[in-house]
Amino acid sequence: MKSVAKMAFAGSLAIVLSNLFSAETAQAYPEFIGYGYASCVTCHYNGLGGGPLNDYGRALWSAEIAAHPFYAPHKSDEEVATDSGFLGSVPLPYWIRPHLKYRALELQTNPNPNGPQPAFYQMQADYGVTVAFDEDQKYLFSGTMGYAPANYGSANNGLDRFWPTEYYFRVQPIESWFVYVGLLEKAYGLRTPDHESYQRAYQGFQIYHNNPAGTQNSQSVILQKIAEKWELALDYFFGSPYEDVNYIEKGGSVLFEFDVAEKKRLGFGLLSSTDTADSKNMAEIHYKQAVSKGSSLLAEYGLIQDQFQGKSNNTGSYNLLELMINVKRGYNLVFSNERYSQLFNPTSPDQWRWMAGVLMWPIPRVEIRFDGINGRNLSTSGAPADSWFLEGQVHVSL
Repeated sequence: MKSVAKMAFAGSLAIVLSNLFSAETAQAYPEFIGYGYASCVTCHYNGLGGGPLNDYGRALWSAEIAAHPFYAPHKSDEEVATDSGFLGSVPLPYWIRPHLKYRALELQTNPNPNGPQPAFYQMQADYGVTVAFDEDQKYLFSGTMGYAPANYGSANNGLDRFWPTEYYFRVQPIESWFVYVGLLEKAYGLRTPDHESYQRAYQGFQIYHNNPAGTQNSQSVILQKIAEKWELALDYFFGSPYEDVNYIEKGGSVLFEFDVAEKKRLGFGLLSSTDTADSKNMAEIHYKQAVSKGSSLLAEYGLIQDQFQGKSNNTGSYNLLELMINVKRGYNLVFSNERYSQLFNPTSPDQWRWMAGVLMWPIPRVEIRFDGINGRNLSTSGAPADSWFLEGQVHVSL
């Protein structure tokens, strides 16, 4: 039983470490439906979420979501919004918007006096620019260079190398239609800010082979339609130029969401991809709603089918339930429960993950997060010892 417990802990730790460096996937916050924002295009240049914020998103973050009693306490929300630009209140030409992001994490596994020492990870160090070719921003380019560690999954305190993690042209040919061409995250599922979530890991949206951006980013052509009460995205992707040629993924996905009531949105996604070693088919259904101002409920259930070359299909499932409670402006409690099973049979273990944490924006441009995580594997053959993790994160965005 001790060897089984060690294997279970090692597996849980591997999932955490494999996802520490995919932070660029989590810049969209579906939880913000609690503020009445169901669509990502309101705040992001990428209408599916992620990547740099537009001017409205910067102002909204500063003037409505982040606290500022310690930052310009005598300024009005409108004045704080005016200070939200890259250079504060100093205006830039309409055609250029630089961005910088940094995120670091301190991880303590199985905390006890005789346990391992905390490990420090530099999760994200991005810089980039968005260039608009017209004042209405119907034609623009956005590019981001991101930090990639030399050894994935190991604590490394040095910035080893930078790679292009995202770049794309966006065209708005007619009102409410957008076309994206470039290296982008695949259109699929909820994009939550929890980087170690089962809801992201087992879909393959993580560091993989030689691809520094992770397989969530692929050369893509995405067509997006945004209506008043629904959205549709069609994605054709054909692999990352930084990926091993033997593992270039090609395929497509569909993502659709619609309002079922005010501040309540239901959606589903389909994705199919193949490479020389594996084919993957996935389907998910998700739901998000406002509970009160700033508070939200998210849920997702999905199926994952993997077909490895020369082997039988593996079909499993996952689910996520998350509640974010806004205590006061800029300060939130977050609770989540997740499950993953690789196979639909009684002998396949269920991996469970419980998380309770605090998510804070104490001042504009700064996010701080503290989480306690419990991991447990359950199967008919027994229940090995639980795994425990304590995490602290800081995220600075300019």
